[in-house]
Amino acid sequence: MSAVDHVIILAAGRSLQLDGISKAMIRHPRTGRTILEHAIEAFAGKRITVVVGFRAIQIMQAYPQLDYVHNPDWALTNNAMSLGLALDSRPAYVVSGDIFIGPELVQRLDHAAPDLVLVSDREKRALSAIHCVVDERRQVVETYQGPVRSMSHPESVGIFKISDAGLLRTWQRRCIEHSNLFAGQLLPCDQAPVAVEMLGDELFFEINTPVDYLELLQASRAP
Repeated sequence: MSAVDHVIILAAGRSLQLDGISKAMIRHPRTGRTILEHAIEAFAGKRITVVVGFRAIQIMQAYPQLDYVHNPDWALTNNAMSLGLALDSRPAYVVSGDIFIGPELVQRLDHAAPDLVLVSDREKRALSAIHCVVDERRQVVETYQGPVRSMSHPESVGIFKISDAGLLRTWQRRCIEHSNLFAGQLLPCDQAPVAVEMLGDELFFEINTPVDYLELLQASRAP
């Protein structure tokens, strides 16, 4: 087990499909808490840095206890730039700011490999999904975006835990150099072993579209 006490939440972007609301401020229909509040609970005891851009003041006013990095080019870059601005030599969790998660998942990841990607083998994937090519040791040898080449390539679902100092330095450099890409595309898995950890039945729900939220509403009403 490797202790990772720093969390970077990527929440700078704007989703044109979500009526102008910051994803991090979306509220769970059952708990009434925002995505960011769920993350604060899930990562209790860890230092949280949120990368903001779109509606930055709204987020910072609501949660002044957190640390922040501002991405001034949020409208012109992808989340690689946000990660490049926030990443340093500290081992860190990197989390997309559009995911409801709970403490059970974080507790499991705390006890997993020091360098990992959380993945899912779900069949329904968006064209923007990041897929992982995995070898026989269950380590990532390549990440790519677009149509899935093989259903044996699990999807990266937006949570990473990276402890290796060399990986962190290289990932930061690549994110700054290729700021128009997704951070997951630039993960330097060619440099050091990065394990895959399969998503289980813990709380995890990603919101990208109104349809996603409708599915969450319906699931929350189920007995």
